[in-house]
Amino acid sequence: MDFKRLRILRELADRGTVGATAEAMNVTPSAVSQQLKTLQEELGVVLVEKSGRRVRLTEAGLAMAAAAAEVSTAMARAESTIDTYRLGWQTHVKAAFFPSAAEMFLPGLLHRVKAIDGLHFEAHFEDPNVAGFAALTADYDIVLAHSVDGPEVFARLGLVVEPLLDEPLDVAMPAGHVLAGKDTLGAQDVIGYPWMGVPEGFPFDTVLRQIEVQADSPAVRAQLYPDLRVLEALVSAGHGLSLLPRYTALKNQGRGFVLRPLAGVKASRSIVALARPDVAARTTIQQVLSLLKAEARAVAEAPELLGAARLS
Repeated sequence: MDFKRLRILRELADRGTVGATAEAMNVTPSAVSQQLKTLQEELGVVLVEKSGRRVRLTEAGLAMAAAAAEVSTAMARAESTIDTYRLGWQTHVKAAFFPSAAEMFLPGLLHRVKAIDGLHFEAHFEDPNVAGFAALTADYDIVLAHSVDGPEVFARLGLVVEPLLDEPLDVAMPAGHVLAGKDTLGAQDVIGYPWMGVPEGFPFDTVLRQIEVQADSPAVRAQLYPDLRVLEALVSAGHGLSLLPRYTALKNQGRGFVLRPLAGVKASRSIVALARPDVAARTTIQQVLSLLKAEARAVAEAPELLGAARLS
């Protein structure tokens, strides 16, 4: 059943004459008559009959014209839907967050994405080492990743990389530790203490290796664990030092541990959002990325961070 022929039947029902229908459809009257004849043959029922010098729709023709109106409405909805997708709209966005990124961004981001009408935003937990973040873009629209070597690590992989923020990594120590009396620490200050570290391949281990190079001495990796909250707990219990991201750890400072910045060592991580180029071009993804960047600015400009003079 040809949709164009159904449209002609509907126009005839609305306009009453073959001439008016032809004008509306921008075709000749003979083309209208031919299309109606073909439609009748396809359906096997009489749709149009002569009435004097004009034509009128039969009962079957009127019923089919009404059905054609419904089909036309459905087609218009379908065309509108596909147009929105051609423009990059999608109703379901999946994003992967590593733990501290979720802690920093997700509460505020969920408020922001409510402004995108009809969007279902789905956050998932993923915590690979640096090399594993890029592969996640095959399964997620947006992947939050971090590296102590800058955003360029991911840009070289052919992905779209949206920088969100650079977060300092500070030395965490038990409250009352002898080093807590210093405003800033160097590699020589911290190298001789036991370290609560992360497994090899995770970003923070790279910074600890820099400390070893600066101090020209190996660090004592007493415990290796990839969960920052566990590292906080180990430090608070007095088991040693650790490297912790400032923006999330600062909220918990005072719960048995304190933070001090490092000098002479590149101790920060770049947090970025990754997406495949074709995915990043979609309108919805661009909107969500824009909201992520706004939330990152809000995190970095939070009063409790701006007021942390000793950590600046």
